[in-house]
Amino acid sequence: AAIPHYVTAVGANKQFSWLIWGWIVKRYGVIPIKRKKLKEAIHSLDLAEDAIRKGVSFLVSPEGTRTLTGEMSNFKKGPFHLAKNTGVTIIPIGLSGAYRAKRKPDWRIKPGVLTLTFGNPIVASDYEDQTVEELRDKVQQEISQLVKY
Repeated sequence: AAIPHYVTAVGANKQFSWLIWGWIVKRYGVIPIKRKKLKEAIHSLDLAEDAIRKGVSFLVSPEGTRTLTGEMSNFKKGPFHLAKNTGVTIIPIGLSGAYRAKRKPDWRIKPGVLTLTFGNPIVASDYEDQTVEELRDKVQQEISQLVKY
């Protein structure tokens, strides 16, 4: 699979203050989100909506953060509100091997193999009659089948 144009993301606000990484995320237009402040989080998603309507693609981590165990945690609703509001096509992607390479909160990165497995696209007509929660659960189920532990 390929993304033929510019891609950005929504990322935790705290990473914008990290020395080198902070510069990178700012440079690539990542939208900061304060997950614990609902009003500010909604504003960040509004900015993402505007960007999507202008043709920008987004990579979204629907869990919101990495886990301490490497197991997938429950998905947040925000990304699925974003999808429902914009009618985007969702491409489920499973990322395997990341926990072995970089555990939370260890700052060291270990050599390893990371594998991305792409699922079938989910177009707006597939989810237009679903609630945000139903869509979230469907995508979590799809991605859980793509991740290899």
